[in-house]
Amino acid sequence: MYMKHRVLNFWRYFLLNKEELENDIKNGNHHEVTHILNDFNEKLKTICACSMEVEMSDTGFYEMTFTPQSNKNAQFATALLKKDAPKQLSEDWIINAVRPPLTVRAMNTILKIKDKEVRGTDFHIYYILDEVSKMINIKVYCEALKDVDENRKESIVAYMLELFIGELEFEARIARVEIIDEPDQDAENFCLLPNFYEDICDIIVDEEWVEYHDPLSIYMAYKLDEKPISETLRKDMKLIVTTNPQLQEEVLNDTYDMCKDFSFCGGEYGYLYYEKLYEDEKEALVRQQLEKETNELLYDMSIARTMGGAIGIYYSYIDIAVFDKDAFKIALEKLNEKLSFKIYYQPFLKK
Repeated sequence: MYMKHRVLNFWRYFLLNKEELENDIKNGNHHEVTHILNDFNEKLKTICACSMEVEMSDTGFYEMTFTPQSNKNAQFATALLKKDAPKQLSEDWIINAVRPPLTVRAMNTILKIKDKEVRGTDFHIYYILDEVSKMINIKVYCEALKDVDENRKESIVAYMLELFIGELEFEARIARVEIIDEPDQDAENFCLLPNFYEDICDIIVDEEWVEYHDPLSIYMAYKLDEKPISETLRKDMKLIVTTNPQLQEEVLNDTYDMCKDFSFCGGEYGYLYYEKLYEDEKEALVRQQLEKETNELLYDMSIARTMGGAIGIYYSYIDIAVFDKDAFKIALEKLNEKLSFKIYYQPFLKK
C-alpha cells in the first residue's frame, strides 16, 4: 500500500479511538494514554518510522506531535500526516509534523542524571553567529553532565535542544554543538536554554536571515568539484540544490539505504528529468519555476512532493518524493500534455 493510503487509514483508525484518548488525556489517565499511544505508534512504524506524543496544550487544545527528528524519510511522512489530518480535528487538536519549541512537555521536563534532577534552566548556552552560513555555533554547559558517557551526553543535549528550540530551528540554525565541562566565562552571547529560542528569533529578525516554516523547505546548494564524467543520467550534474542532503550523499555514493527505508513506508524517491533548454543561469530559473509548479500540483493532491534537483550538462532534474505511484503516473501524463517539452521520471532505486 502506498504512503498516501497508509496515512488515510491511520487517520480513520485514530478517529475510532479519538474520544477515548481525549477522555484519558483530560482525566490524567497516564497508563491508559500510554497504552493507546503504543497502539498508534505501532501503526506509525510502517508510515513514518517514528512515534507520536500527545498532551494538553496550555491553550486548552489537545496537542499531537510527531517526532521525526532529522530523519528526512520521516519528515516527508509526518508532513503528509499533518496535511491530510481530518478537518474535524482542527476544532480540538493541534497537530505538529515536527516537535515545536517551548511546549508544555518542555517546560515540565525533569531529567534524572546520576541522582540529580535536571531541568531546562540547568543548561547554559553560549553561542557565536556564523554570518557566512547564517547559522549558530553553540557550546552547552550543564554541571550534571560531568563524567556522563559521551554518547549519552550528546543524546541528552540533542533532546533538550529539540524540546526547547524545536526540531525546525535545531536543524535550520544550529551548525555545531560543543558540550563543555566548565562555564565559558569569556563568551559574549549567553542564555539559559529556556530563553534560547527567543534569542534565535531575535537573531533571525536582526540579521535578516531566511525564515523557514518546515524542515523540508530548507534548501542546500552544492557545486560539484569534479567534472561531470558521463552523458548518462545524474552523471552530468554540475549543481545540486536539495532539501534532502542525506539522500543526495547516498545517491552520489551509489548507496540507497534511504530509498529502501522510504519504500518500506510506502514511498518512492525519484527524479523528473528533461533535456536542457537554455544556458545554466536561465536554465536554473526555468527548472526552479517548473519545480514550484509541479509541487503545487502534486502535493495539493498528496501524490508527491518535490525536494530540489540539479542542473547538468545535458539534462535538468527535479527530485521528488512520491506518495502514490499510480496517481503520480497519471499526473505525469497530464503534465506532459501541457508542456512544450517532454519530462520523464526515473526512481533512484532501480528494481
